[in-house]
Amino acid sequence: MNNMRKINKIKVYSITEASVILGVHRTTIYHWFKRGWVKAKRDYRNLPVFTEKDIDTINLWRNTLKEDK
Repeated sequence: MNNMRKINKIKVYSITEASVILGVHRTTIYHWFKRGWVKAKRDYRNLPVFTEKDIDTINLWRNTLKEDK
């Protein structure tokens, strides 16, 4: 997490950085993204980025799925 990026003064994380925080492989996040299970914002290069709130929402969603098993 070397480069602190911000969009409208909100800190954002790349898919790779989010995968480290969430403890999953980055292709897992791409899979969730392609299936429409996870939403992301876009940076100036049109790459998906996640805010801390997005990461918290994903964690909540994952925990809900674990509880259903």
